[in-house]
Parts: sequence; structure tokens; C-alpha cells
Amino acid sequence: MSALDNAIEILRCFAPHQPEISNADVIRLTGKPKSSTSRLLRQLKECGLLEQDALTRRYRPGLLVFELGRLHRTQNDFVALAEQRLRAVCAKTGHTGYISVLDGAEQVVLRVVPGSNPLQVVTPPGVRAPAFATSNGRAMLARLGDADIRARMPKPLPAISPSAPRNLTALMARIAEIRRTGYSEASNESLPGVGSLGFALTRRDTNETIGVAVSYPSQLTSAEERAKLWQALRAMAVDLGRLFDDPIWLALDSATPIRKAAAR
Repeated sequence: MSALDNAIEILRCFAPHQPEISNADVIRLTGKPKSSTSRLLRQLKECGLLEQDALTRRYRPGLLVFELGRLHRTQNDFVALAEQRLRAVCAKTGHTGYISVLDGAEQVVLRVVPGSNPLQVVTPPGVRAPAFATSNGRAMLARLGDADIRARMPKPLPAISPSAPRNLTALMARIAEIRRTGYSEASNESLPGVGSLGFALTRRDTNETIGVAVSYPSQLTSAEERAKLWQALRAMAVDLGRLFDDPIWLALDSATPIRKAAAR
């Protein structure tokens, strides 16, 4: 980690007013010895994090830094636009919305859009939950191959709640339905008294996938209200699917009618 810390310290020497740096700049800004500074700069150049001007011998960020920065901006644009559309759904319905990503067998909350309803449970960004027991978590799992899903899942599945899948067979049955409709629902699973509807969205050019869900009080939300909520979410999914060239939503857009939320 010390080598990584040293590399990060050097990269932080770059700034809008200082797009290029020299050995002397790094020594002045970091206080590192001349010998170790020269070695670190050479290593960063060899791995593509830095480039060196042949005439001035000054260093600038390399192609790898540019590629990582472009990927970061792409992801932020992807998530930001999804959040913008989710805000409209939450403003219309009063429920709380979430955008999450998949990390192994867990989903991690990236963004939260609070609802206006007085009864709500808000899970803050950074919180993890078993993906198999949430609506958007299962929707993201459905984008993976069966072998990948089985490899990620703990064996046996932990007993989250009576409503959550109890084993891989039950989970794969729900995954199959999500793949058929794009629709994912959870009720009283990771949180008692809370239901949610969700879907997954993939950006074709980067293969990034996010999960989008809206949560609500499970006992106070009627089947009719859930059906209207899914209509709003499905319209959002189709719209973003066209924009980001998601092959699943492009296919579902022209294939299946809106599926009503099942009464719980």
C-alpha cells in the first residue's frame, strides 16, 4: 500500500493550473527524495499512468488516466440521468426510490430519492443488502448467466425472511420470471413491512448495470396502486433502455404488455 500511496501522492500534484509536472515539482510538492521520485515517475510512465514530453522532460497524465476518467464520467452520466427520471416517478407517487449496483452477492445503494409520503423507510447510500432478497438486486442478478448467479450466492441461502427465496431453486424461478417480463417485486423480505418494485438497466457501450427500485409500505399499498407504480417504472425503463441501447428493454418494449403487480 505504501507504493500505491506514493503513486497517488504524485498524481495529486497535477492541477488545472499545473497540467504538467517535473521531477523538481514533485520533490517540492511532496518532499520526497530525488532518487525515489525519479524511480516512481519512471514506473508510472511505464504502466501508462503518466506520459513524458520528449523535449521538456515534463510529465503529464497518461492515456490510462484519461480512459479511467472517461469511464467515470460515463458512469456518472448514466446514473445521473437515471436518478433524474426516478425523481419524476417519486414525485408523482410519493414513494422513495433507489439506484443500486451489484457487488458479488450484494447490492450497494448508490443514490436515494426520498418520497413525500409520511410513512417511509430510507436506506442511505453505501448500505449493502443481499441481492437475492431485494427487487432491484434480483433484477440485476437476472442480467447474469445462471452459472454466475449460482457461483455468487452463499450456500445455503441465509434465511432472510419467510417471503424471500429459501434456496437456489426458488431464486432461479424468480429470476426466470424477471427475465421474461423485466418486472421485479419484493414484499417483506430484507425489511419487514416494506415492499418494492424494481428493474435493471444496462448501458450497452460500457456494459454497466444498475438496479432501480421504488419502495412503499407493503400493507398500505394496494395492488392497483402497485400496478400504477409499475406502469411509471416500466415507462422509465423503456425510455432509458432506448437511450442507452439496453437490449433487454428494447426487446421487452415491443414484446410484452404491462404486467400488473400481484396482490400480496
